[in-house]
Amino acid sequence: MKNYFILSPAKINLTLQVLKKRKDNYHEIYTIFQKIDLFDEIEIRRGVRSFSLEFFCNVPIPLEENLVYKAYKLFKKNFNIKEDVAIKVKKTIPICAGLGGGSSNAASVLKGLAYLYGIKVENLYPLAKTLGADVTFFLTPYPSAIGKGIGDELNPFPNFSAWYVLISPNFQISTKWAYENLGLTKSKNPIYYTSEIPPWYQPQGLINDFEPLVFKKYKILQKYKETLKNLGASAVSLSGTGPSIFAVFDGDAPFFIYKYLKLLIKDCNIFLVKNWE
Repeated sequence: MKNYFILSPAKINLTLQVLKKRKDNYHEIYTIFQKIDLFDEIEIRRGVRSFSLEFFCNVPIPLEENLVYKAYKLFKKNFNIKEDVAIKVKKTIPICAGLGGGSSNAASVLKGLAYLYGIKVENLYPLAKTLGADVTFFLTPYPSAIGKGIGDELNPFPNFSAWYVLISPNFQISTKWAYENLGLTKSKNPIYYTSEIPPWYQPQGLINDFEPLVFKKYKILQKYKETLKNLGASAVSLSGTGPSIFAVFDGDAPFFIYKYLKLLIKDCNIFLVKNWE
């Protein structure tokens, strides 16, 4: 086979607790990852004269700084691949929005290349870990997982059915800035979540340790959260380090709420999505 097409899903962090800073400057976390059916489209082609990487989106993406390019170079080096490929990425997932688009793209490219060159997926996990903690989650078959360590120690979590309304503002928040300014002075133990009931129904609610920091700087995000609560969401939280906000809705799809927000908020991307199956 010379061509491979793959869908690259986004994620939300249903919860995100930062427990301590390690000596290597990484942070120990406790999080629940959830893949959602908002996705980018990736095509990989063999039998080309030279390597090419094209992104189809409305913002420029530097070649050598993005995770897709790094994943390709790492795969080629580790498995001694001599030929080049052409990669096309059609972006739908907002960039630097707390939705894991770059990490998902990297994992999808690794899986696509492994399929084309007959490499077992199990052999990709060491590569994924060097690219970033979230890349490991996207490499797994788990729709939802609890992440520990730096987020790469994963255990499957029930894929509780729900609809999510996402508000993704047209500005970016640096993950590096968020961790550096979190003000973590001592280690703490996580507040655990049971797998018996959806996390948004548990007494502690959906915890995201970055909300106070991020909401203080970007006050509009607090306003969006309050708007979603007032519209009857079961729970509302920041995803990752933001700026995307998600609201959980049980039962029927909240089409009316989605359409209302599209009319109300003009400077954001609004999405209505479900769990990735």
